[in-house]
Amino acid sequence: MDTVMDLTAPPIKPVMDPVYVEAVERHFEVLKPYWERTTPTFIVKTRGVGFRQTLMKPAFKALADELREHGYLPRIRWIVDNYHLSILDRAPKGEENYRRNKILFGLTVLTVMLDGFLRSNNPILVNELMPNTPLIVNVLIFTFAILIIFAVHEYGHRYIALKRGIDASQPYFIPAPPGMGGTLGAVISQREPPVNRDALFDLGLSGPIAGFIATAIIAIVGISMSFVVPSSVVNSWMFEYPAIRFQIMPMPLLLEMIADIIKPTTVDEVLIMHPVAFATWVGCIVTFINLIPSWQLDGGHVIRSLVGRETHKIVSGAGVFLLLISGYVVMGVVVAFFMMRPGLESIEPLDDLSPLSMSRKLGLLVYVLIMVFTMVVLFPA
Repeated sequence: MDTVMDLTAPPIKPVMDPVYVEAVERHFEVLKPYWERTTPTFIVKTRGVGFRQTLMKPAFKALADELREHGYLPRIRWIVDNYHLSILDRAPKGEENYRRNKILFGLTVLTVMLDGFLRSNNPILVNELMPNTPLIVNVLIFTFAILIIFAVHEYGHRYIALKRGIDASQPYFIPAPPGMGGTLGAVISQREPPVNRDALFDLGLSGPIAGFIATAIIAIVGISMSFVVPSSVVNSWMFEYPAIRFQIMPMPLLLEMIADIIKPTTVDEVLIMHPVAFATWVGCIVTFINLIPSWQLDGGHVIRSLVGRETHKIVSGAGVFLLLISGYVVMGVVVAFFMMRPGLESIEPLDDLSPLSMSRKLGLLVYVLIMVFTMVVLFPA
């Protein structure tokens, strides 16, 4: 009779890494460790007495900062009546390849220069207002103005991301056909979530603040280079240059205020914007759209950090409505489309339980003010 042997090895019980076990025990009181499938998890409570969330927020942040250096990221949730703290593997940081960034940047420079050429190669600008200025000069300063506004915006995001220890890419510039500046702006890719709602708030608002400051500074230059022309002269140009389309542009409050100080006009005068001033007009539009509190827009991150996931879904719908009534119909449809796709919601922090700090809540005033100063309504009043 043949002997049959069972060579099936017993299942290997996973072992928790002492690195994160000891770190968790330093910052929290561990009630029970367990495996959630393949994810090491701990039921924890904060040490000491007092309000648990108040104590948990700094403890979790300190833990996240410690574990990030060892290739781990913690995540905390409230399940039933306990805090459940999971340990996730942090994606290894590979060698950065900037080829795509460089290609997109090069294409964006070309499309912005083309837009600047078409905008500057205007017979009124060339023959009447700036006859002694070479065309290429206006093209180059327009290109510089557009690119610096969007670059400062994105590097504002990247600076905060790196300061928070979050792995983030270099900016990806987005080329666009001429008409609205030759670019749709730029984006950066964040490869991991922020630690808490404070960090999410900072990430969302840092870009608009930086971009707003750059826009305001360049707007002062652009409005200074613009021209105050009597309405009678503009009317004569309409007959002299019938191919030129004259258009009254809705001005954001920021540019209105700067123009009232630097280039005030009477009822019988018209302000004709230099291409650099137009670059700041585009910058205001992009900043305003980014601050809409929907989806993964900057404003979506800011408001998500305040109200949480479920309420943000409702607010996102209101943001789409704001886009539509402001005249940005295509953008509203695009945002609504992505909102309906699963997995494309606003970023969820590793600690989504701790509330936004009071300093950030006060910072919402900055968010509202920037939105008000950059708002451009495209529909006629």
